[in-house]
Amino acid sequence: MIKIISGKFKGRKLQDVPNLYVRPTQAVVRKSMMQILEPFDGASVLDLYAGVGTLGLEALSRGASHLTSVESNRLVLQALRKNIAVICNDEDIAIKPMDVSRFLKINLKKYDIIIADPPYTKVDYFKLKEMVKPFLNVDGIFCMEMKRCSIDDDTARIKKYGSTQVVFWKAEA
Repeated sequence: MIKIISGKFKGRKLQDVPNLYVRPTQAVVRKSMMQILEPFDGASVLDLYAGVGTLGLEALSRGASHLTSVESNRLVLQALRKNIAVICNDEDIAIKPMDVSRFLKINLKKYDIIIADPPYTKVDYFKLKEMVKPFLNVDGIFCMEMKRCSIDDDTARIKKYGSTQVVFWKAEA
């Protein structure tokens, strides 16, 4: 069972989808990731490959003012919508039911934090980083959870958790 770890929605349970294609972020990884990304106060967050909403809802719980969640799987979208309705229906949230590549082609907004948790080995960090750069505000942060591998990027901070790693990259002026 997935629960919100901290903030105003702390302890609230999230509906999950028993599906091999959905891999919710482990609580220890999520807690560390969120602590590194904090403070969220007033931040606009883009959650790519949102799944059931675990990372985006955690950011809202910790003070983000806006969340855009992008998810293409219909079954997973149902769980995402239910989680939002039950946990934080009155928040500023946009759900984009589409593929991430398509969303990035039509998106016009900029964000303070962009979180990506794509299916492991399906998305290249460097390609996605280049795709999201135009949508980060100055000093915005791109954060991607992925399978542990070697990343040659001296501008990024990499945290490793067993077979998982999280890469943090900060946009500059």
